[in-house]
Parts: sequence; C-alpha cells; structure tokens
Amino acid sequence: MLRCLIIDDDELGRELLAAQLESYAVCDLAADGYEGVAKFAAALLEGNPYQVIFLDIVMPGMDGHAAAKAIRGLEQERGIVVEHGVNIVVLSALNTPQDIIQAYVSAQSAAHLVKPVKPERLLKTLCKMGLISESVL
Repeated sequence: MLRCLIIDDDELGRELLAAQLESYAVCDLAADGYEGVAKFAAALLEGNPYQVIFLDIVMPGMDGHAAAKAIRGLEQERGIVVEHGVNIVVLSALNTPQDIIQAYVSAQSAAHLVKPVKPERLLKTLCKMGLISESVL
C-alpha cells in the first residue's frame, strides 16, 4: 500500500480523493499548506515518509506553491534530491497550459490532475509514476 498525503482546503475534495485511493493507499489528510507541511515533516522525522502528495495549488494561507517549496526545502535539508523525493501531484481546477506549466515548475511536481479528479485518470497517473501496477487498469 502506498502512503500518501492529500493537502486540500476543500474537505469534500479530500475525502473523495481518499475514497478513490482506498484500495491502493493509506491516506493522511491536511486542510491547508501549514498542516500538510507539518505532517510531511513529522513523517520524515519518523522515518516513514510519504510516497506521494496530492497538493491543491489554490488554498488560503499557505498555498500549494509555498507548501511545495517548504516540502522540497525539508527534503533538501536531509540531503534528498528532487529525483528521489516525494512524488507531488498538483491538484487544480485551473486547466490552461500556462497554469499547468506553472504548477509543474513551482511545485517540481510529477503530475497534474484537474479537479474534480476522475478515478481512471488518477489510476493512470499513479501507474505512469510507477507507484501502482498497470494491472489495475
């Protein structure tokens, strides 16, 4: 089972995504960037890091861009390079090419999913990242 963290200010969105992942992952939930970064830091300290983070970009307080920067900073402090760090999947209702490119660059993300997340797109993304077997498709 994957260990994942869902960071999204939309409670229903968090819960729906967690429900879609329940057969493949154990999910922790965070309501904002601050809580998400704190959970990520705690998981690193425990030696039980997340394999994937689903990160909403548009959130009040600490948005997804700032949260991703903080997460990558924590990894860097521990000598973890991006290629070996957590997979970040950006979640956004924004779907223009410019928004997608900005999300990839600022979050150093592995993928981008448009909200609401379609189950088949979610599974294809996880397969493409090598986190689950293609046999589930």
